Amino acid sequence: MASKQETKSKQENSSKKEDVADNQELNSLIEALSGDLTAIDSDAAVDLIDEWHGSLGKAKESDVKEIATHLKHLKQLLKGGKATGHDIGETLIQIGEETSHLASNADKEVKNPLQKLGKQLSKIGVSLSKADDREQIEHINSVVETLEGDLIEIEPEAALSAIDTWHSLLQKSDDENIKEIANGLKELKQLLKRKTAKSQDFAEVLTKLGEQTQQSADEATRGFKRPIQKLGKLLSKAGKSLE
Repeated sequence: MASKQETKSKQENSSKKEDVADNQELNSLIEALSGDLTAIDSDAAVDLIDEWHGSLGKAKESDVKEIATHLKHLKQLLKGGKATGHDIGETLIQIGEETSHLASNADKEVKNPLQKLGKQLSKIGVSLSKADDREQIEHINSVVETLEGDLIEIEPEAALSAIDTWHSLLQKSDDENIKEIANGLKELKQLLKRKTAKSQDFAEVLTKLGEQTQQSADEATRGFKRPIQKLGKLLSKAGKSLE
C-alpha cells in the first residue's frame, strides 16, 4: 500500500506534467499568433480555437469558462462567414483581456505564457478592428466623393457600384435604423435600374436616406461620425436638387 508521501509525490509529478503540457500548448498558440495571420486560413484558425477550447472546456473556474465561451463565439464568427473584422477584433480583445486577467492568478509555470498570449490576442484584436474601421471609412468617403461630383454625369454603373459597396457595409447590422438605410439603398438601386423612374422618385428616396444617415451619425463612434454626417447631408442635398 502506497504511503501518503508516495501518493503526494505522484500527484506533484502529475501536476508538473500537466503544467509542462499546458505551457507547450500556450507556446504553440503564441507562435501561431506571432506569424503572418493573413497566411492562416479559416480552417486552421478554427483548429487552433478547437485545440485551445478543448483544453479549457473541462475547467471549473469561472474565469476559464468565460474564455471557453468566447472562444466558442469566435469560432462561430469565423465559420459564419458574415462577421466583420471589427466583430472578430472585439471578440479577440475580450479573450485577450480575460487571458491576461487569468494570468495574474496563474501558477508560475504558465503565468508568463498566459500574459504573453493575452497581450498578443488583444493586439491582434485592436489591429483587426482598426483595419476594418479604416476600410469602412474609405468606402464611406468613396460614396461621398461620388455625391460631391455632378450627379448628372455619374455613370449608372458607378452609381450602382457605390450603392453595392455601401449596402455591403450595412446589411450585416442588427440595428433597425441601419437596416432601414440598407432597405433604402436597395430601393435606390431598383430605381436606377428602372428606365421609367422619375426625378421625384429619386428625390424622395435620397432625401429619406440623407435623414436616416444623419440620424445614424449621432450614434456613430468617433472616426465615423463626421464622414457619416457629411454623407447624410450630401444625400439630402442631392435629393432636394432633384425635386
